[in-house]
Amino acid sequence: MTMYFAGFAEILAAPALPNLLEITQPNGAKFKAYLRGDEYFSWWESEKGTVLFRNLESGYFEYAKISMIDDKEKLVSTGVIFVAGEETSVSSSRFSKMTKLNLSKIWMQKREDARKRLQEILEKQKQSGNQ
Repeated sequence: MTMYFAGFAEILAAPALPNLLEITQPNGAKFKAYLRGDEYFSWWESEKGTVLFRNLESGYFEYAKISMIDDKEKLVSTGVIFVAGEETSVSSSRFSKMTKLNLSKIWMQKREDARKRLQEILEKQKQSGNQ
């Protein structure tokens, strides 16, 4: 079994759905958004490209930002609920530009972390098979 997985040095991930999806906020407001990324890292973007974060506690989609957590850049919520009609305001464009500059860096780091975890698992399996 280990030999079977040993050939998978490169991790391949399935991309998110390319379709524009209709989202309903808990207050009933609707907007359309894309799910971007893959299973290692994903984020939401409004129709106009504003980066969003889904707050799992409240259920609301909120504007996203980048924060340093445990010495790594991570996508987090700003705590400001996304409103489609207010998307072109100065504050929302600030969140969007700041976030998009670093999304690819975070995405690549998540993929690299997953690749390292897989290599560690395969190495442990290989070592346990040799004993």
